[in-house]
Amino acid sequence: MKYVGIYWTVFAPLMKKSIRKRFSKELADRAIRQGKSEYRGLLSRADDLGPGNPMAMNAYFAYVFAGAWLGSGKEITPDEMALVMTDVLESGLLRTVFGMTDMNRTPKKWERDMRKYEAWYKAHGKDYPVNWVVNFDEALHQEGSYYCFTRCPICEFCQREGISELMPALCSTDEVMFRLQHGKLFREYTIANGDGVCDYWVVGDKVKNPK
Repeated sequence: MKYVGIYWTVFAPLMKKSIRKRFSKELADRAIRQGKSEYRGLLSRADDLGPGNPMAMNAYFAYVFAGAWLGSGKEITPDEMALVMTDVLESGLLRTVFGMTDMNRTPKKWERDMRKYEAWYKAHGKDYPVNWVVNFDEALHQEGSYYCFTRCPICEFCQREGISELMPALCSTDEVMFRLQHGKLFREYTIANGDGVCDYWVVGDKVKNPK
């Protein structure tokens, strides 16, 4: 993947603040100092997901956290890293960004976004085959957005890198992200846990007894 520095620039101070609060200044300094080169290294080895890919930011997001985790020498456990990720997502900056979406008002927002990715993949997937494969089942639920992935390039890359133990922590950020958008995620399966799919059923948090 092409190196994009803005993700590290934005997230590194937030990760450093969280690690310092939860652990120590020394560990925070080391994780961020060494993590930047780890992030660059991960991107240099990751599969090219293609220009204009609407999902590519998910990979950059994941590899920023993986870089800091590797920068700590894995002294931070995956479960602890999940807490750091939550701290970052719940920071004032990202809380504001995610809060601009209210899934009670736009319940089909994520289905529309995934349809855009589906269209991109149909046009470019043959050139960038290592990518997400998304599927829809409109008859499964009456409310919210439902879609599932049968392939995840982040999971495949982490397995190849020997860091698959971090994947459950990365997957756990989905629930936080949707919550900040006034939504609820219902999920039964993840590829990271050895299932064949990652399923997403997302509804507004004011919906009672969703169907």
